[in-house]
Amino acid sequence: MPAPTDAVGDWPGWRLMHAFAARFVAWAVETEGSSRSSALIRIGLAMLFWSRWAGELLLYRDQSPVGLLLAASFFVATVLLFVGYHSRIAAVWTGSIGLAMYSYFGHQLGREPWTHHHTYLLAVAALLIALTPCGRSYSLDRYLAVTRAERAGLPPPAERGNLWGLRLIVVQLSVLYFFAAFDKTNHAFLSGARIEAIFLWYYAGSDYPAGLAWLAAIVSFAVVALEYCLAFGLPFRAARRYLVLPGLAFHAIIYVTLPVYTFSATMALLYLAYFDADAVDKVIARLQGTGSAGTAKGEIS
Repeated sequence: MPAPTDAVGDWPGWRLMHAFAARFVAWAVETEGSSRSSALIRIGLAMLFWSRWAGELLLYRDQSPVGLLLAASFFVATVLLFVGYHSRIAAVWTGSIGLAMYSYFGHQLGREPWTHHHTYLLAVAALLIALTPCGRSYSLDRYLAVTRAERAGLPPPAERGNLWGLRLIVVQLSVLYFFAAFDKTNHAFLSGARIEAIFLWYYAGSDYPAGLAWLAAIVSFAVVALEYCLAFGLPFRAARRYLVLPGLAFHAIIYVTLPVYTFSATMALLYLAYFDADAVDKVIARLQGTGSAGTAKGEIS
């Protein structure tokens, strides 16, 4: 009597799904690469935290015990993040402060500007960068590690590590783009009414320009189409080369025309997560005229 076969295991579609799942897991949690792109994001996030909140958290602003504790924690955590001392701990600390400002001080205590989506994105980005080797390049951690290696007569430690935190940032951005487009996929936006209202509020006042309705409708459709394309296309190299410049231009236009500059700058910074970390390293090394932190595996595309 012939031995029974595993019908599921023999199904070609199952083998294809298994191969895809194995490839996805390798991309998501097993990939190692240069730490330089993670370090650049770390530094940029610290600067964005300062740009958005430093003026509001100066010590004289709120001299209550809670206010002073928040301000002191904010500045200590972000300075440590910027210089890269105990970088991952500093990233968790900074991100936790951002979430506290968003959820407790914003939603619970009613500080309305702190409830905006750019607050959440900054906080989450800081937490996710803690899952990368963000302290192995351009940091005080790196300086101390090299110094210890020199004293021990050893070569400097490699500027490399697991990149799964960057993969999570990619997922976060894709989810953000998708739901931003999904939220706009309705008559109120696609008709151009929202774009018209924004233009009239910030620029035209009560003077309604001729042809605004048609232009607003065209812009509305273009925005939604672009956001869907960015959500599904940016994670893939073949589509990325055609979408990076439109995506950056989109955020640059928003930055200079509307009061969402922190969000736009954060999104532009996090685009580094889309690119192969070794390719970013190779470009940095070429610009600096020095060797790369590890083996580069291609150009940015």
